Amino acid sequence: MSATGIPVTKKNKKDNKKSNLTVNEVVAEVPMVFEPSDSVADSVAEHVTSGMPTIIKRIKNIFFRPIFLLAYFVLLLFVSYHVIFAQRIIPGVVVGNVRVGGMTYVEAQKALQGINATNQTINLTYQDKTYPINTSDISLVYDWNATLARAFKVGRTGNFLIDAKDKIAGFIKPVSIVAYYDYNDETLSNKFSAIKAGINVDAANAAFAYKDGKLYVTPSNEGHKVVDDSLYNIVIGSFNSLDFSSKELPIKTVTPKIYDTDLTGLQQQAEKITANSMTISHAQKQWVLKPEQLLNFVTVTKDNGEVLFTIDDPKFQAFSDGIANDVNELPRGQVTSTDGNNVTGFEITQDGKALDDKQFEADFKNALFAAKPTLELPMKSVSGPASKEQYGILQLLGEGSSHFKGSIPGRIHNLSLAAERTNGVLVAPGAIYSLNNAIGEISLKTGYNTAYIISEGRTVLGEGGGVCQTSTTLFRAVLNSGLPVVMRYPHAYRVGYYEQDMPVGFDAAIFQPSWDFQFKNDTANYVLVQSEYNADEQSLTFRLYGTSDGRTVDIPKPLITNEAPPPPALYQDDPTLAKGTIKQVDFPAWGANVKLTRTVKKGDQVLYNDTFNSVYQPWRAVYLVGTK
Repeated sequence: MSATGIPVTKKNKKDNKKSNLTVNEVVAEVPMVFEPSDSVADSVAEHVTSGMPTIIKRIKNIFFRPIFLLAYFVLLLFVSYHVIFAQRIIPGVVVGNVRVGGMTYVEAQKALQGINATNQTINLTYQDKTYPINTSDISLVYDWNATLARAFKVGRTGNFLIDAKDKIAGFIKPVSIVAYYDYNDETLSNKFSAIKAGINVDAANAAFAYKDGKLYVTPSNEGHKVVDDSLYNIVIGSFNSLDFSSKELPIKTVTPKIYDTDLTGLQQQAEKITANSMTISHAQKQWVLKPEQLLNFVTVTKDNGEVLFTIDDPKFQAFSDGIANDVNELPRGQVTSTDGNNVTGFEITQDGKALDDKQFEADFKNALFAAKPTLELPMKSVSGPASKEQYGILQLLGEGSSHFKGSIPGRIHNLSLAAERTNGVLVAPGAIYSLNNAIGEISLKTGYNTAYIISEGRTVLGEGGGVCQTSTTLFRAVLNSGLPVVMRYPHAYRVGYYEQDMPVGFDAAIFQPSWDFQFKNDTANYVLVQSEYNADEQSLTFRLYGTSDGRTVDIPKPLITNEAPPPPALYQDDPTLAKGTIKQVDFPAWGANVKLTRTVKKGDQVLYNDTFNSVYQPWRAVYLVGTK
């Protein structure tokens, strides 16, 4: 056959495959192989239909020529498409709102880099308010190189079906791709939080309220809130589409669960609850709950359409925990003899007591809804292990001491009373010891006297002055034992008592109810807190006993910085003192920043690296001058 016949075509395809011709070379060969002439079509048709009946030949000739021409056209279009877009993005590709289809890399890069995305503001609006999100504030940065690499990948994945679909789709509709970019997640989240804080309003359920001896209903109200997912999608969608125009914030209405009409059937029960106060008692302690407080413990719920009163669990739990801190008593013991650091004698002196919280909740509900005026606290025994040997009080873990020479009698009484009330406390493994819980309420009615305390920037007489000597001494024992300190507060200024035998920084202040001293028993056995008061030496000592695990403690000398002298003395007229009398009521002290560190090790393993910082104010002397 001629050079344009079929056998030649097959041979050329095979040769092309072997020689790995380029796309341009393939295109150059195509016209030589498939020239769309009538002679070629006739020759092929004659070759294909040879040997067939005449009628069939005529039918084949009618259909074969247009099919052949169509195939040739499709092949030519296919080759041309790939030649034209070999170094270009395929048609129809859009990055955000920028059409890059048909562009070279350089052209597309110029088009994208012409977009100013570094200082754009998306204004999110709701009603008459606008909440801006600026791209500079959130450090939004686009990576155009990575974006163009993604754009060039469209239609070139290697998957024939996917690539063919994308190429055809590009002629019909935009093929959108998302740009590569990065931003500060935390900053954007903070902006979302600020938007929600300014807009979100919870729905208000209808509720009962009690004021000035009257029961009334507070009405329900609808709320509204920002739809979190939609807000995120709107902003991220704006980044994706390079669209920094204003957007409406997505807001949904929040409906209340309880309406005014729902409370009609509970009116009588609410009046019964608020008819009287309730008195809760234990030993010498009482808690009186007034009608408005009782009403605060109940909440209205709706269950399958039925509206009823229930206990507000979080509020009651907080109330119950507060009572437990007042009434719970830890088990107590006493080391009776020692041989060096080893305990040779130990006995249980008192079982512990604790509020039975489950029974208390049941009793409280019953008393509340039955309008009972009184309730006795249910208590349970806390006895610890069945055998005293199982407590593990075997060795001295650490001790601390302090002196209080020069203290007034009221102060000495208070510090020794607090030490006595925490003496013998047994702290269970894993438990946290609280000094406030161990010594109970500090007030005149619980046996404490008035003595000097720090209050509102002054040293004044107050209930329980001197108890901080107890917390300070216990703090030193805990430091030396290597047990972890959970809560410790320094004093506002340097107190001379605490530097009689130790450097500055080894103090711990307490002020009920918020300031406490706490430590954790992180050993496998109980820890015994034992105190010793020595009136002759005017000293207080705490010893902690338990089972030693071999830990060691290193406490270097405290680091003292920013020392400042006390301000000039202050003289104040006092009409209660005789004229000519001068009485000193506050004493000068240097200010300083003190850094106390401790390293606790067990063998080569470091258990704790602790730092206790104290900032002491310079303190002036204060004198009262009599004018009477």
